[in-house]
Amino acid sequence: MTQPPPPGPVPASPLPDSPLPASLGALRAAFSRAPAPAGLPEPGDYLISFLGPAPLRTVAPRAIALGGMPGWRGKRIAADGAAVNLLDDGRGSLREALPMRATVETSWLDGRPTIVCSYGSDGPVPWRWVRDEFRGLDDRRLLGLTFIGGPWSRIAAAPLLLTRG
Repeated sequence: MTQPPPPGPVPASPLPDSPLPASLGALRAAFSRAPAPAGLPEPGDYLISFLGPAPLRTVAPRAIALGGMPGWRGKRIAADGAAVNLLDDGRGSLREALPMRATVETSWLDGRPTIVCSYGSDGPVPWRWVRDEFRGLDDRRLLGLTFIGGPWSRIAAAPLLLTRG
């Protein structure tokens, strides 16, 4: 569910529709500068772009596949907060796997509101320990950080970009 924007001029996006930085520190700073969400993102399919240094962009999809989601392509988020991962089915389509919930909570990175996608304590291993946090860059793009384990993992949070199709 989205809420109408506040009255007055719309602030410029902290990150225009241009290439995002490659360094982890710059991506975390961009996440912290992004506006806090007023609610959940627009419903839809959000497709992945891995961000960060080249080694991380290479390792991230392999680690996700080893965790049980080969061919991970993004997330489908519904208006009520129900969400699911999207996997390449090998035939040119996407299939749903591993449901989760999207909520607005306090960020483990900076303590500000953020969109959180998590699997809950009863989710399968290793996903029960994974938490994705997102903030909108514009009406289609969500800049995210993946945490594993707890707030202490913020030093190793991995960046990602989801773009609504």
